[in-house]
Amino acid sequence: VTEPLPHRILPVVGIWTRDKDYGAYLRQVERGNIVFGGAAERVTVGLDPGHAKADPMRLPVQLRAVARLLPAIAKVAVIRTWSGCEGYVRDMLPVMGRSATTPGLFH
Repeated sequence: VTEPLPHRILPVVGIWTRDKDYGAYLRQVERGNIVFGGAAERVTVGLDPGHAKADPMRLPVQLRAVARLLPAIAKVAVIRTWSGCEGYVRDMLPVMGRSATTPGLFH
């Protein structure tokens, strides 16, 4: 998460690629911080303790990937990191399908 900046980016911006060093996403929250991620090899997370830890060694690779989408981010201070767990299928391709409850929504 970056320091707050003037709020200018409305959509979530991202690119998905099989090359782990290039896939990245970013979004800007109303306060102005840019939340970004991607460009990291997926790792297995154990069920105990039940949460993932951010690996600071991955930050330079992530910043390079995000800078391809938004070059100005190279001059912005990163103020905190976080990590979370996501589920993936073995081939790493997204699974898409219609929502069972909302017409026109795809997951």
